[in-house]
Amino acid sequence: MAHTTRRYSGPSALAISPDAKTIAFVSDRTGTYCAWTVPLKGGEPSLALAVEGGAVRSLCWTANGDLIGAVDRGGTERWQLYVTRSDERIEPLATSPGDRVQHLLSWNAASPDGRTLALSSNERDDADMDIVTIDIAKRTKHLLVSGPSWHVAGGWSPDGRTLLVMRVQDNTEQTLLVVDGLSGEAREITPHREDRQNVPAGWLADGRALAMSDAGREFIALVAVDPATGAREVIDAPAWDVELAVSSADGRAQAWSVNADGYSTLKWRVGGGPIRERDLSGACEDLVISSDGSLVAFLRQSPTEPSQIWVLDTASGGARAVVMTETPVAREELVEPELVRIPGPDGPIPAFVYRPRDATGRVPAVLYPHGGPEGQSRPAYNHVLGVLQCLAHRGIAVIVPNIHGSTGYGRRWQEAIHKDWGGVDLRDLRAIADWMAAQPDLDPARLAVYGGSYGGFAALTCVTRLPDRWRCAVDLFGVANLVTMLEGTQPNWRRFLRRWIGDLDTDREKLIARSPVTYMDRVRCPMLVLQGSNDPRVPKEESDQVVDGLRARGQRVEYVVFPDEGHGFTKRANADAAYTRIADFLTDELLSP
Repeated sequence: MAHTTRRYSGPSALAISPDAKTIAFVSDRTGTYCAWTVPLKGGEPSLALAVEGGAVRSLCWTANGDLIGAVDRGGTERWQLYVTRSDERIEPLATSPGDRVQHLLSWNAASPDGRTLALSSNERDDADMDIVTIDIAKRTKHLLVSGPSWHVAGGWSPDGRTLLVMRVQDNTEQTLLVVDGLSGEAREITPHREDRQNVPAGWLADGRALAMSDAGREFIALVAVDPATGAREVIDAPAWDVELAVSSADGRAQAWSVNADGYSTLKWRVGGGPIRERDLSGACEDLVISSDGSLVAFLRQSPTEPSQIWVLDTASGGARAVVMTETPVAREELVEPELVRIPGPDGPIPAFVYRPRDATGRVPAVLYPHGGPEGQSRPAYNHVLGVLQCLAHRGIAVIVPNIHGSTGYGRRWQEAIHKDWGGVDLRDLRAIADWMAAQPDLDPARLAVYGGSYGGFAALTCVTRLPDRWRCAVDLFGVANLVTMLEGTQPNWRRFLRRWIGDLDTDREKLIARSPVTYMDRVRCPMLVLQGSNDPRVPKEESDQVVDGLRARGQRVEYVVFPDEGHGFTKRANADAAYTRIADFLTDELLSP
């Protein structure tokens, strides 16, 4: 969900070789995440970039044939850069003692000539993310853009002289800068008074910047921006969000995806020609384009198929899958969700409902609120949906809503959560729980809630503020205490959380009142809590407070800690252990007499 978290826009787990003959992708097929390559004319994947003790998370392939990967260890998200040279030598490119510095690598970080890399770095100050350029051959660094902000590299102009940069305040407020690649002279090209989204997508051949923007709109459009005048031309303004967009290094070809109620349509054009499109019957979760614009690679996910990496020929429009994964549940057993609108006090709540096949009578059900909160649940098979599909296979229904705060449903829906955690979302969650209890095919005595990250906060909110609804609950590295969350966050997150959750100086009483930990004495159901020791987003202290509070009252709680993980899982064995435990816990509690 990085593309809905704007400070992490840009990284991709896909890359296309400079000759457009090979795809690189990140996979955990060896047990942890490494970079692999597969030739497009056929052949088996081969290992391309692996670092002992590390997990590769994002990629960039340069015009000189260097494959660059961002690597972290133990889920710390302190990414270090390594490079596989064209002669297959693996070398460090941008690393720091103790992995102290965080480096953010965009898919289009390399200049058109392949000599220079632009990346985000907090080496100067832990609280800021500056733009630093690196001579890829010599490994020398140059500070290009600095200041008290989070900056993201958004692509080099076709002549390699100018860099597009995003300055991020939060998920709904960004400004675009054009920056001289040598002097660092920067100029804002998206001036605005009210908060607006302006996300870089590269350049056009005529020297204009390509951006995703909601200026003057409720939903995000694809626009071209003249860097000299700021004048905008709307390229595509659908009734839903443009969620991802990319442009080739020469600026001749562009590709983008439109997210309509969670389902993606891929669009593209070449040389200013007509816009063409392809319905993906699922979700587009990653998107890159070759330097010459001839190929587009994307990750396609659907609820009834394993994840697939596809390539599309922009000239012919032909597309095919080149890499496929496996599912623990047989493909024919996967269920297609029903998209419903659940009545709520602040507007109808979109939700995907996964019902067991051939169910008779009233079945138990699990409520799964997604993380973020500015994320979106999609009809897309992944680790989480694998658990949910497993539950449906075992006879348990699953309700997956996009409550207020979710992306994809307009700016007002998304912004409603700002500084209102435990407010509008609680009203939505109450409405969903009431709806679940009233459904003739669901058993109101066997309802559960499960969520991770912000979804963990939502799950904890449910069991503390709506305690009589739930048979059991699962909290996966969820926020429990808004005060300690703000106090313990990493330095370069603090400015976001002040705008997002609240200010400790002015909002402390409200934050205490909205924190699940304040109401732990109300919990009535058994719980499973899981946490990574190295979590940089939701510190382990949050889960410790939940478990300590429940155990002090003699409440039944299981606590599983992964000492070598962070906010999620970098090792397949850990992911398998965690999600198996979650599925088994919910099954045992909901299907037992």
